[in-house]
Amino acid sequence: MKQVKSLRSAFTILTENKIQVTGVSMDTIAEQRSFSDKFDIPFPLLCDTTGVICEAYRIEHPKNKPRRETFLFRNGVLVHHDRAVNPMSQARDVIIRINELVGGQSQ
Repeated sequence: MKQVKSLRSAFTILTENKIQVTGVSMDTIAEQRSFSDKFDIPFPLLCDTTGVICEAYRIEHPKNKPRRETFLFRNGVLVHHDRAVNPMSQARDVIIRINELVGGQSQ
């Protein structure tokens, strides 16, 4: 929930800087829809009920609960992977990292 609040509160800033946010979980479509509606999530959530995405990105998922991780792509290329996400400051951390990657211009 803290992660969602962080991303939701910074969503306008993220999108103004052309940052696309997509969430992925191993929950069912119905569970994700309920979660998204309950917490007013403004970004898409992908269902990975089989673990294909988690496996492709080597995300550990004990008991079908994937770890929180952040992946940043630029022009289709992975440029940053954070395995130690701080849910409360994730949006701020992403903006800072993108500014570092593009020399102060989040484009």
